[in-house]
Amino acid sequence: MSRPERKSPPARHTQRTSASSVVAAVAGIAVVALLAVTTVLPRPTVAGVLGLVVVAVCLTALYKTTLSGSFTPVAVTFWAFVTVWVGFAPLLQIRDRRLPWPDLPLDQHHVSAQVILLLAVVAYWAGNTRSLPAPRPTTSPRTRLTIEKTVVVTGVAVVLAVGCLPMTGGLAVRFGSRDDLQRAITEAGLKSQQDLALLGLLSTFPAAVSAVALVFCLLCWRSRNHADSRARTILLITTGAAVTLNLIYNNPLSANRFASFGVLLAAGLAFVRFERQRWRTLFSVGMLLGLAVVYPLANLFRNERSRGDLRLGLDAYYTWDFDGFQQTVNAVHHAGVNGHTWGHHLVSALLFWVPRSWWEGKAIPAGNAVADSRGYEFQNLALPFWAETYLEFSFVGVVVLFFFYGRLARRLDRALTGSPASLGTALTVMFAAFQIGLLRGPLGAQIPFVGAAFAVLILGVVAWSGPRWGATRPPEPADDRPPVGESTKLVELR
Repeated sequence: MSRPERKSPPARHTQRTSASSVVAAVAGIAVVALLAVTTVLPRPTVAGVLGLVVVAVCLTALYKTTLSGSFTPVAVTFWAFVTVWVGFAPLLQIRDRRLPWPDLPLDQHHVSAQVILLLAVVAYWAGNTRSLPAPRPTTSPRTRLTIEKTVVVTGVAVVLAVGCLPMTGGLAVRFGSRDDLQRAITEAGLKSQQDLALLGLLSTFPAAVSAVALVFCLLCWRSRNHADSRARTILLITTGAAVTLNLIYNNPLSANRFASFGVLLAAGLAFVRFERQRWRTLFSVGMLLGLAVVYPLANLFRNERSRGDLRLGLDAYYTWDFDGFQQTVNAVHHAGVNGHTWGHHLVSALLFWVPRSWWEGKAIPAGNAVADSRGYEFQNLALPFWAETYLEFSFVGVVVLFFFYGRLARRLDRALTGSPASLGTALTVMFAAFQIGLLRGPLGAQIPFVGAAFAVLILGVVAWSGPRWGATRPPEPADDRPPVGESTKLVELR
């Protein structure tokens, strides 16, 4: 049997796409040229030039990713975050010799810090553009997301909230401020002797389960996998419970802004389909503007001091919200003085659930160690993923790890082409939303929430093989035809 002839895209769509590509390319070149004139030429430095190269690489990769013909949220959030946080901000800081944290200058390490970042983004791009086999659609009951599994995960979150909220300050404190919550947690004795395992179990874990429950609910709605009106009612009630739990645990008033922002982003990615090119473009632009404008404004929810110190416009890029470049510089200095740590911080972060009373040599988050070595009074600081990788494994480690990080991101983004309600889709949505916190770092501070969420997500999907209550609509028959490769895939631009 002969295969049906594949239709070519309409000429009008092709012309429109070509025109949009030209406009986007010209706009990107204009932005880089403007940055060169306003940030590098007034005070030329090697670090400034390298920073401009980083911005150019990130904008080019973001442009290609956005117009790749498919929605790739993991890659988009990576490029958008790097462009703003450690691409644009350091150009201003280097030009004006004005870093967020006042300390003795380490200008001799500026070039090394920019080289680390440049190696990371180039290695990530190389791994992310490497061709991979197209995923086959899966209807495996083991990996399919069902309403039954969603109800179980949400029920667990409700039970955890009922049991743990009274032990962590109660309901009202969750709608106060972060300072109020930390004070209540301290008074409850959950921070004694720097062992935060109990705090994680009673506060971080319920918040992570709540986030997963919301993503599961919204993916079920997007997939329309409810079997009948009864199942629809069940899903509606479950979604209401998941939304309520996230308003309690992951609201911007008392939660870490990366957790609250990540939950909002995950909810959007889980519920909205970005099938049209215009929506994918708006998502990329929205990520850039959100990180450039909304991210520093999130301090309005933090406490009175943060609200009083709030800076707007370009002045915001000299604050601790954009200290990624300075912390990379500090990491270079720390490694030069104390040597590389060869995975000690990484292993400690991955084993966050092990109490310090059981493991006396467990490392503190790498950001705290770097800030302490510089004599900072406040040490709970960010440490970019590439800086922590350099601190652990030197330049070679940065290249190797970020190459495979790029490949991982590509595999996750490709999972979106499969069944819309599956383990792969849920993993992609969660990783795309929460990788911003992981990139900001340090891993020791971010992994407890993100790691718990991924563990619950995987366990929640694979806990049993399939529906048991008849609430989930049976899957459609699988297509036996071989998947179409990327080189022959029709790009639909509506």
